[in-house]
Amino acid sequence: MMVFKYDPPNDTTFPHSVYLLPNFWSFQNCDLRRAMKIGDITAGGGGGFEFPLKRWQPYYFACGERGGVHCKDGLMKFAVWPLIRWNY
Repeated sequence: MMVFKYDPPNDTTFPHSVYLLPNFWSFQNCDLRRAMKIGDITAGGGGGFEFPLKRWQPYYFACGERGGVHCKDGLMKFAVWPLIRWNY
């Protein structure tokens, strides 16, 4: 499970959102055309929001506000690879 938290928009902060990108190419190029918005500009405020990692695969996330400027600057994009959880 991933939890996303970020400041809601106000007069002093830049708005943020969270997009799930479909593949590595989209991630590298910050191409949001086929991305799915999973959190809008207000979703990260307060306790944030959860995103389940249901599959053993890479997940690519990026901020998509203002044409993905934070993604393109390399400031707000990251990849996650869940690990297998062993039960002992």
